[in-house]
Amino acid sequence: MRVAALRGLAGLIASLALVALTSAGTAADTTQTPATGDFTGLINLPNGHRLYLECHGTGSPTVIFEAGLRSRGDIWASSRDGGANTGAFSRSTPHTHACIYDRPGTLAHVPYVSRSDPVPMPRSTGDVAMDLHALLGAAGVPGPYVLVGASTGGLIAREYARLYPGEVAGLVLVDAISEAIERFLKPPRFARYNRFYLQSPPPAAADYDALETIDFYRSFAEVRARRRPPRRTPMVVISAEFGFGRPAGVSWRFARVVNRVWKRGQRYLASLRPSTKHVIARGSGHQIHVNQPERVARQVLGVIARVRGT
Repeated sequence: MRVAALRGLAGLIASLALVALTSAGTAADTTQTPATGDFTGLINLPNGHRLYLECHGTGSPTVIFEAGLRSRGDIWASSRDGGANTGAFSRSTPHTHACIYDRPGTLAHVPYVSRSDPVPMPRSTGDVAMDLHALLGAAGVPGPYVLVGASTGGLIAREYARLYPGEVAGLVLVDAISEAIERFLKPPRFARYNRFYLQSPPPAAADYDALETIDFYRSFAEVRARRRPPRRTPMVVISAEFGFGRPAGVSWRFARVVNRVWKRGQRYLASLRPSTKHVIARGSGHQIHVNQPERVARQVLGVIARVRGT
């Protein structure tokens, strides 16, 4: 695994320093376990590779935060305006037990790469959900779980609920990607969307050999096998008011089509269960969990209260 070289000697020095900080962050806090309070470290999975896990707080249900495509778990700990420890994760831990983790191949800012071991790519979101299940089992993180997923993380959360319905107490989908957009766009347009929006890596990470790659064709086929959440499982859909920007190589016309279809996909998610709460994040684009973490945390705490019957 290697990180894209930064231009100039100053960039190289900064890169090395940041990598050193990242490596230092994988040391486990052995004063606690992932099941009881504060924990930061690597967990050995039965398949032989290790995933980085961080848990804080006490109480039930346990909240599991699932980041978006190629994003490390710590994106949930901060906000655009407030800095560290102001994110939805940090706002949840005073009220219950909550965990974040790094999927293989994810990153924060280059060269802050995933603290988990690399795995072969591409993967499906079903593969990721099975990895998460193995992680929670190996770490002894107690259920039931409220799964909070942003963008691609929302699809992973739904896959987990499909595969392990008895473990899921609630779902919060934060501008989550929907399998319905493949149908809404139709094959030629979806192929273009997949290429420019989902598969094209950020330029700074183009040489990150282990970069996360998700096979969305396979992932959407998996979730269609059971697209509705488990019965009596509270679910909240939080949708952005504003759409995506225009990636390089995409016309303004196609970008408008994508944003229109994305909103249809949000309504589709909200329709999967009649009692689903649909919240529009006014003033926010796609990164709601970074722009408005207090809004996300409020919905998470609302689901926790419903699970507890309070």
